[in-house]
Amino acid sequence: MTTTPNLSEEIRMEANHILKVVDQAIKAGYLDEAKEHLEKAKKIDPTNAYIYAFQERIAFLKEEAEKKKTAASNRGAMEDAARATLDADRRRAEEERLKREDAQVKLLEEERQKKLEVEKQYQDELIRIAKEHATPNKEQITPSKEQITPSKEQMTPNKEQITPSVAPTLKIPERVPYVPPEPPRKTEDVPPQRPVQQKKTVPTAAQQSESVTKANDAHDMYKRVLLLAWADGAMSPEEESQLRDLRTTLRITMEEHTQLELEAKEESYAHAFTLVWTSGMSANERSAVINELRQKYQISAEAHSRVEAKVLVEFGHHQNKPMLYVIDDDENTLGMIVRVLEGGGFAVQAYNTSDEALTGLKHDMPDLIVSDINLETSTIGGFSFYEKVRQLHHLSHVPFIFLSGMIDEGMIRYGKGLGADDYLTKPFSGEMLIDTIKGKLKRYKQLKNN
Repeated sequence: MTTTPNLSEEIRMEANHILKVVDQAIKAGYLDEAKEHLEKAKKIDPTNAYIYAFQERIAFLKEEAEKKKTAASNRGAMEDAARATLDADRRRAEEERLKREDAQVKLLEEERQKKLEVEKQYQDELIRIAKEHATPNKEQITPSKEQITPSKEQMTPNKEQITPSVAPTLKIPERVPYVPPEPPRKTEDVPPQRPVQQKKTVPTAAQQSESVTKANDAHDMYKRVLLLAWADGAMSPEEESQLRDLRTTLRITMEEHTQLELEAKEESYAHAFTLVWTSGMSANERSAVINELRQKYQISAEAHSRVEAKVLVEFGHHQNKPMLYVIDDDENTLGMIVRVLEGGGFAVQAYNTSDEALTGLKHDMPDLIVSDINLETSTIGGFSFYEKVRQLHHLSHVPFIFLSGMIDEGMIRYGKGLGADDYLTKPFSGEMLIDTIKGKLKRYKQLKNN
């Protein structure tokens, strides 16, 4: 007696085999090929629930690819416009710098001419006074009648007068020693109502204010040049040389340079951050580009947090929206998850590696973390990443959900044994993901209030 094979079991196995091929094609990025195989599986087993999950995934990925293409085009146009604006600003700054230098050279030349004129006047005055003292007055060289005509007593000499040791001489008035005057000083060097002979003078309030204004003007000009130099995230040797010369001209110290450069780099980074945030990129693309910008502009984690908070508040993000960290090394899957979560009313920070996510988590405190287990492009696996997150004091109780494409009870038990709040197996629907996250957030909020 022969037995007939179980046709439904064979059909299900054949459809599952095709779905594995579909999954591999999706991961490789061959969406059209995956769609063709999915149609075959649908004809074989139209009741298979995974077929419709894969259809939704392919549709999301195609839409994401189209958005990415549009975003790349928009980003290119925005970058071209930004470059044109920066070039125009650079030209204006260069023209302003040349005008200021010309004005400084003119001012120095005028001061030099004034000093020469004052010195010449001083020398002329010395020569005039010397001539006056070198030519005696008529009264000094012409004796009076009384001095020439002797009196009767003088005509009758006594014994002392006969003594040859005493001889009458012509008495000439003594010359007063001449003290040359001090060289004339510029009026701005001498404070009002103070004697000229005082060597040390105290600056007036007006002079102090003028000095502070000049220093502020120099700082503002130097910072504008720094902003232009750091606009593209790098400083060329020519720009460094120009800045050295400008520091000498404006009398900028190295301490002032360091502080102004930090401010310029942070402002340039904030401008670039804003362009990225408003470019229409997906969340995972934004995260990747922003991480590159942080390295390019040499921005610390503290400075990044300040800039991010300011930009997000300015554009209305994070207001009454729970912040989620999502980590998955499959870019397509990550993009689909981010799209679902942002559509569900969450703010999302997306990462392709656990290494980048851990760096951000050291300073941020999200409301919930979603992470894949198989992070092949990371140096830290999913379970190790979870343990490192829990070691951070401020994240010790933040809800954590694991994602995995494996149907393995042992892996699920191990993840929950570590303390993970939940575990979702791919493929899953967007509704299931959102409902799971909302439930964990509600539970977490209740625990905090208690």
